[in-house]
Amino acid sequence: MAKTESAQAIPLLFTRGTHYEVGHSIGSVFRERIQNYFNCSSFIQSCVVPFYNSKNGRDIFDEYKIAAEKCFPQYVREIHGMADGSGLQYEQIFLLNIAKEIFNIHYKPIEPESKKHVYGCSSVCLNTPDVKLLAHNEDCEPMIGPYPYLVTAHIVDPGATAGIVPCEEEQFTSFCYPGTMPGYAFGFNKHGIVMTINEILAKNVSVGSSPVSFITRAFMSASSVDDLIRISRNQGYGCADAFNVNIGSLSSKEMWSLEVGPGKPESPLKLTPIEEQNDPEKPCHYYHFNHFNHLEGVEQRHNVPCTFAHEKRMNDMISPRTVRDVKIILGDSKDTKYPIFRTPRYTDPAITVCTAYFDILQKTMEIYTENPNTDDPPLVKLPMTF
Repeated sequence: MAKTESAQAIPLLFTRGTHYEVGHSIGSVFRERIQNYFNCSSFIQSCVVPFYNSKNGRDIFDEYKIAAEKCFPQYVREIHGMADGSGLQYEQIFLLNIAKEIFNIHYKPIEPESKKHVYGCSSVCLNTPDVKLLAHNEDCEPMIGPYPYLVTAHIVDPGATAGIVPCEEEQFTSFCYPGTMPGYAFGFNKHGIVMTINEILAKNVSVGSSPVSFITRAFMSASSVDDLIRISRNQGYGCADAFNVNIGSLSSKEMWSLEVGPGKPESPLKLTPIEEQNDPEKPCHYYHFNHFNHLEGVEQRHNVPCTFAHEKRMNDMISPRTVRDVKIILGDSKDTKYPIFRTPRYTDPAITVCTAYFDILQKTMEIYTENPNTDDPPLVKLPMTF
């Protein structure tokens, strides 16, 4: 299905209940989307499913499953609910939530490693007294294009105090991939924490640690940047793979970029403040792509050219100071091999499924499903309040 067939539609579900009930609601409402993606995605059917069906793959699956059950039992219940609601098996929904780890490291494709692509995203931050913006291109495989959705959830689950996140109540809005838990792309929560996630390609993953999707799901409960750090460390288990989260606080108006690497018994990480710039003559922006800017000591893969092409192109453009400047950057397609606003091509099969803008001062989230470098209004505009 071409992107234009569903470019101007992102359904939004409001749901309330326990973790299982919210998962079941997501699964049942988006049943067709989840089933279609799982059954029709060549990535899932040619990579993820064959991996699970192998002896080595099943063993690794079981190790990730054990870590998830130990660290995040409430989110395991959420996946059970999503599976029951969607009509898929629990193992199939769990596979969707460890697809990153499988594709990046465990699965050995026939094609050379040098040709393996990255579907990761790009983020731009501005921080001045008058403009505090987190902006984000959400990039993914083209097959996902018609199937994402938004979820606004209020979880009330008395007794959900086990694991890394002893939290009986959560309230958040998140952009979601079909069958993947909230938190993995971008969103905000009732504590005024705003987040955008970028994939990072570590050279090795930590088998037996918690998958990234469980860490980012737990972010939806975070009340502070210290919470995000504690969750990211995941003491005792660490995180299985690498990622970056760019963060804004609606209350303090502060901004940060957090890089997390794989490791056990805890994840290595680096928090970088994105300082406010008062001088109009100095750059006030911060970029993040799909490689480490700050975290040292974690080996990463350097054979994925698109992330470095995106960085080079952004650095060649005028330093942004306004929302309009950021729209020009995130909508740029001058590099015909690796455009920032991505459309599938032989050098880069990924697609930019949407662009999100979080205005920290106005407390609004905007989502564009076409190139943001136009005069078209956003498809979605939501207040970041509950």
